[in-house]
Amino acid sequence: MKRLLVLMALVAVVLLATNAQAAVYSTRHDGGADAELRESAPDQARGTGTEIASRIASNRNSVIYLKFNVADISPAELLGDIAVRTTYRNANQLTAGRIEDTVGGGANTGFDYFVMDPTIAGADWDEATITPNNAPAYNSDGDLSTKPTGYTFFPTTGLTYLGQQLFDSGEIYGGALLVGDQFEFNNAPGSALHAAIVAAQATDHKTVTVVMGIAHDATNPNTNWIGFNYLMNPKEMNPLNADSDSPWGGDIMSDLFAPALVTPEPATLVLLGLGGLVLRRKR
Repeated sequence: MKRLLVLMALVAVVLLATNAQAAVYSTRHDGGADAELRESAPDQARGTGTEIASRIASNRNSVIYLKFNVADISPAELLGDIAVRTTYRNANQLTAGRIEDTVGGGANTGFDYFVMDPTIAGADWDEATITPNNAPAYNSDGDLSTKPTGYTFFPTTGLTYLGQQLFDSGEIYGGALLVGDQFEFNNAPGSALHAAIVAAQATDHKTVTVVMGIAHDATNPNTNWIGFNYLMNPKEMNPLNADSDSPWGGDIMSDLFAPALVTPEPATLVLLGLGGLVLRRKR
């Protein structure tokens, strides 16, 4: 009888939690920041502008720095997936030709993701002053056809490679990806992002930086990809760019559109706890 009551109580908690939303830790929160770093402009701070973009070409390359305050992420949230969420901003449209490999017939392009060691000098950077010349974990070598993040197999010192997320052609509507639509990269429990969050919570600044760089390189044969600005919304983009197809066009910027870390919904966390109880009971 006691076991039944416990299970009924847990089910009630699950049912209540299903109406709760996932926790969102955006760059709009205290300590958060977002910035585009262009190696072709090594002394220019671009963190307070209305775009964050990544591109690579022989004449210019850029990457996106996203800083999140993770002080309030709980141990329970760290047991679940954590997504890095950005939203599309391109006024000149992310069309099929910009994301699909129309030359080699291979996979779409997308973004490579890295997480910065939160204990290195400069990890608590300021978006109003960050430049390629002073950015932490940034290799400003003057060669605009190489990536300042390094590569997946050999990242720049201070960065750990998290993985890659490709654009989804199935999300194209009206010929392009919609302004304001979400682009998410998921990290399973135990990932380097989870570890960095734990390490950051032990620092004074309690922030984690995720670095995004376009996945293809400057030698890619698809000329539609080379030098194109893959734009995402920063916290300063208010309102969104006009897009007649987008259900969000013109909405005021909020946590819905700012870059964010998104942790599991409470119901998911409860189910994880239930799973643990079941396993414990079986043992």
